[in-house]
Amino acid sequence: MRTRSTLQGPEIPINAYVSNPKAEASKYGAETLVHIFRDMVFIREFETMLDRIKKEGAYEGIEYNHKGPAHLSIGQEAAAVGQSLNLTPNDFIFGSHRSHGEILAKSLSAIEQLSEDELMQIMESYMGGRPLRIVEKHIGGGETVRDLAINYLLYGTLAEIFGREAGFN
Repeated sequence: MRTRSTLQGPEIPINAYVSNPKAEASKYGAETLVHIFRDMVFIREFETMLDRIKKEGAYEGIEYNHKGPAHLSIGQEAAAVGQSLNLTPNDFIFGSHRSHGEILAKSLSAIEQLSEDELMQIMESYMGGRPLRIVEKHIGGGETVRDLAINYLLYGTLAEIFGREAGFN
């Protein structure tokens, strides 16, 4: 039988971090900081798109009647990107029903870490390359394999949310 007791632990500092932008810039480097910002912007726009589709039935002139729920994580982009910054492509994350941002952040981090050959192998082998062919035909790949991988990621995630066959699962 369980008995009533208390848990006591060490004191935990609250609001104790003192920002030092120069030290952070030195620690991560300008290129990484730009990618961090880019990833937060991608996630915010992705979530904003879902919100508009749910509330207005359209985004940027494309109409869609999404009858399912829209569990958004707007305002939590930094948490998702920050937690993914030090994860490797082989690390796992276990999210909740608000995990779009976490999935995108983890994947964007992996895209930066994997070689172009590894990215192409993943995109060509998943579902026999079907999502990749759709992206190449209808969206384009940008200038680099990483650009293509980002478009692939955004397409596959969105297709999954809207229950399309070529979505990630």
